[in-house]
Amino acid sequence: MLRALMGLFGACLMAGCGNAADPSSSGAGSANSRQAATTRVEVENVVATLRRLEAIARANAGNRAAGTPGGEASIDEVADRMRRAGHSVATPVVRFPFYEERSPPRVAIDGRALEPRRDVLTLAYSPGGQEEGATAQVARLGCAARDFGSVAGGTIAVARRGECTLRRKALLAQRAGAAALLVIDDEPSDIREAFAGSLGSPGIGIPVLGTSLAAGRALTRNGVRVRLRVDATSEQRATRNVIAETRTGRRNGTIMVGAHIDSVPTGPGINDNGTGVATIVELAERLAAAGKPLGRRVRFAFWGAEELGLYGSRRYVASLSRIERRQIGGYVNLDMTGSPNPVRLVYDGAAGPPGSQRIEDALRAYFRGARLEVGETGRRDGSDHASFARAGIPVGGLFSGAETRKTAAQARRYGGRAGRPLDPCYHRACDTVANVDTRVLGQMSDATARAVTALAR
Repeated sequence: MLRALMGLFGACLMAGCGNAADPSSSGAGSANSRQAATTRVEVENVVATLRRLEAIARANAGNRAAGTPGGEASIDEVADRMRRAGHSVATPVVRFPFYEERSPPRVAIDGRALEPRRDVLTLAYSPGGQEEGATAQVARLGCAARDFGSVAGGTIAVARRGECTLRRKALLAQRAGAAALLVIDDEPSDIREAFAGSLGSPGIGIPVLGTSLAAGRALTRNGVRVRLRVDATSEQRATRNVIAETRTGRRNGTIMVGAHIDSVPTGPGINDNGTGVATIVELAERLAAAGKPLGRRVRFAFWGAEELGLYGSRRYVASLSRIERRQIGGYVNLDMTGSPNPVRLVYDGAAGPPGSQRIEDALRAYFRGARLEVGETGRRDGSDHASFARAGIPVGGLFSGAETRKTAAQARRYGGRAGRPLDPCYHRACDTVANVDTRVLGQMSDATARAVTALAR
């Protein structure tokens, strides 16, 4: 149970008081228990929201990815909750490049099938398609139109990797009339391993694949018969951010707290990042229920398409005028706050723009009062706070761990099992409510509520 007392946060933070109860103790209260009864944030409510997000994923192919029905249903759920709480709500559209490969590529050279993933890989953002034709060698490295003189309409162009981007090679092959492009690896450390590459964004109209150097040896002459099939979708799609805000308080110095709402396509994304979303939903609802305005406005942000490149937060920050950016007093990011073999980490204020240390101090105040160990992470570009940091806006945040393994020192400090991943279900189908440590989730949610309220006073 969380015991973030909204009316006392600001004074307690400034005074450095240390009487916060241990979140593992379900019956403890504050000196002002009457106020706690009306302003307390409940971890049970956070978990209930996680269950709702998991149900959305189950009903929609097992995920809540951006640009999919599960992603859109998650956005609708959160936006509706914010409106019912009484906050002002906007859902601006965010366009992003979408790519999904549904099955490995199938390629046969003169009737001999290549081994998917070992011999051949689809390049990211290649469109799907099924083609058959004779090979046509690309001169030099395929970085100039003149290199494609031997490529006739309907042939399978074969080029070597190197010098220019894979996208440029693909565009030139397409303009020359090739039905598809195969790119052979250029002297890798393992000649039998296909390389993973990307075309950068949708827009290429022919299938493009990369082969290992060994597999590519069979493609080094014209007229070899190739049959290939790529099962992928590459296109521009749209999702939405959810931006909600308290209706009272000064705009100058607005405190933002945000979390990405999308999951990866391979799972429901409950720790990553339902935990951040559910914590902010509960905080927003409790602040509204308390009915006591803070000194500054609080803005709650739920970002779309973070897993694909921070698109939601990047587009949001880019949309702000210079004055609007200056009005943001700080941004607090929540991304994975309920890992099953957790650490408790705050973002390093010294690594952020000026003013970030104040946010770190506000987050640390809860852990210090609760006598809980907390460490520091210098996370720079891995989540949505990076969009704000690049704009010079103070940032901070909380993180309980992803796929890295817990060290012996971390196990002594935070408990848990050394040598095991902090989150073994990171980006996997098993990232469900059962994957979440609700005790650390409660602690992280409590710290968030305390810090955001104190910063906004």
